[in-house]
Amino acid sequence: MEKCPRAWALKYGFNRKFSGTFNRHLINISDWSSPWRLMQRALRGVIIDRLDLHSKGKSWPEDDLAMRIRHRIIGALERQRTTVKLVELRLGDSSKLRVEIENEEINRLVEIACYRFHSAVKSEPIASILRGDIVEWFTCSRLEKTKLDRWDLHVAPDIVWRQGRNWHLLKLTVQGTAIPVKHRRLETNAMVLWGLFRTGMPAMANRFVVETLTWNRGRWRHWSEHASNRLVDDATMLIKSDMQAMTDLYLKMGDSCDLSQLPLAEQRRTCRNCGHIDTCPGGEDLQRGRLEQSALEMAKASSE
Repeated sequence: MEKCPRAWALKYGFNRKFSGTFNRHLINISDWSSPWRLMQRALRGVIIDRLDLHSKGKSWPEDDLAMRIRHRIIGALERQRTTVKLVELRLGDSSKLRVEIENEEINRLVEIACYRFHSAVKSEPIASILRGDIVEWFTCSRLEKTKLDRWDLHVAPDIVWRQGRNWHLLKLTVQGTAIPVKHRRLETNAMVLWGLFRTGMPAMANRFVVETLTWNRGRWRHWSEHASNRLVDDATMLIKSDMQAMTDLYLKMGDSCDLSQLPLAEQRRTCRNCGHIDTCPGGEDLQRGRLEQSALEMAKASSE
């Protein structure tokens, strides 16, 4: 939402107004990702697969790693081609989203993902889980919901384990972006809300340890700290503030879903990886699009 309010509205703001095929197409277009991002998703998927097989006592076929990653990338590319064809049908022209990726590039992405995978399974806490040093643990789905007032939040951790009297909640991040410590604390402490409302988990925030395992600058970086009531309260306040901002943004569109009232992205690189680049005013020229959008906002304000 902060990167581009308009892109957020196109992905989530229509959920309450439309359903069925139209809404599904909007979501698919919003979910469009570059081959590099698809590689990152494939990497996270095979890491979770490795842990899930270990939890079931099944062996991990090392020789299948590259094939698993390749199938995930190629499958995602094929699904996106269907979306691009739909965009082109509506445009009556070729889309900027169309990516013709050579087999050599796929091989390169697979090689990168394999390297990062082997590095991940040697990193903590994954290495301790696979060695059997951590016995009581499980993985979670990011689609799992946690109720906060009238909102359903997706704040579940990726990996959960128990050591002594503490429960550890870890978020696995493969995007390679460095998050400021202040923001990381708030984001990770949001996971405690999931733990506090889960059956069998502690009812006190200080019984949780929040952690992240993030790929950044060529290696996996592990960060952790004890949760506290203050940090969890701060995270809750931030979430409620964001939810209110989302509601205000949704209401700003009005009943006619007037996207011209919503701000565009701040930076051009946000547009380069957006599925709406073909039809958004900022897709071709962000600076000009922002000027046009400001003019439309002022015109509407003056007529009210």
